[in-house]
Amino acid sequence: MASFDIPTIDVSPFFKSEENEEGKKKAMEQIKEACVNYGFFQIVNHGIPSDLLSRTIDMYKTFFACSDEEKLSVPDNYLKSTPNSADTFEHLWFRFPFSGFNNCRSITPYFKQVLEEMVSHFTKVGVVLEGIISECLGLPPDFLSNYRNDRSRDSLMGLHYFPATEDDNTGKPAHEDPGCFTILYQDEIGGLQVHKDDQWISIAPSKNKLVVNIGDVIQVLSNNKFKSATHKVVRPSETNRYSYVFFYNVHGDKWVEPLPQFTKEIGESPKYRGFLFEEYHQLRFRNRSHPPARPEDLIHITHYSISN
Repeated sequence: MASFDIPTIDVSPFFKSEENEEGKKKAMEQIKEACVNYGFFQIVNHGIPSDLLSRTIDMYKTFFACSDEEKLSVPDNYLKSTPNSADTFEHLWFRFPFSGFNNCRSITPYFKQVLEEMVSHFTKVGVVLEGIISECLGLPPDFLSNYRNDRSRDSLMGLHYFPATEDDNTGKPAHEDPGCFTILYQDEIGGLQVHKDDQWISIAPSKNKLVVNIGDVIQVLSNNKFKSATHKVVRPSETNRYSYVFFYNVHGDKWVEPLPQFTKEIGESPKYRGFLFEEYHQLRFRNRSHPPARPEDLIHITHYSISN
């Protein structure tokens, strides 16, 4: 496993009232380099209070400590991995606004309030990153916002990974995320790794850092100019691991294909055929809800690849 670090980028110039064009320029250059080389980076000074980050982890810990009967009272939002899924975790998943959770005692009004506050902050960070990534691709700052008619595809997922066994430490096997990008906060245990140059790089946890990884939509739109990072979770032994993830997605009815700026305008062939995001999202969701017996049968963005 590689010992070098994923880039950590100070994004404070985008969240402060006073203008700092030099600071913005530096951050954008760093993010562009990270998107090309890693598809992964960490951000600091993002405007989200550290106590809110900690409270959200605590709320998820409280929920996952409930009985299975209690957790299964929200079957559309709670999932526990199956023995043949190659994962050993459980997750609680929400879209917003909240609805349909009146039967679960553990999802209290305070829990909802904390998560709604967390999502509000994540959305603000997402809007800033959306503009930065658009500009890093040489596109207008509002370009990616055209793929997002509303917030209905965004989601927040809390994850609990069980301690590793002697035979297996897989938390989540190697995968990429389907949407635009993902923002993640992990507890002090760690376990997140990103793949680069045939090596796995461990991403050390930090109390105030957020991890950002580019998703498949950006990789397809840019015709592979920006990477959708392959990553996985390794479970620690003798302890539980917790994290939560905000998926910044596009609207389901949006058509996704390599943009002309990265294909015909520069004489490059498209590397993917186009698709509706909802179609791909459902295929990826089925990977989790009905995992195939063979890992090679999992659907990835290569499902839409064009062989040239």
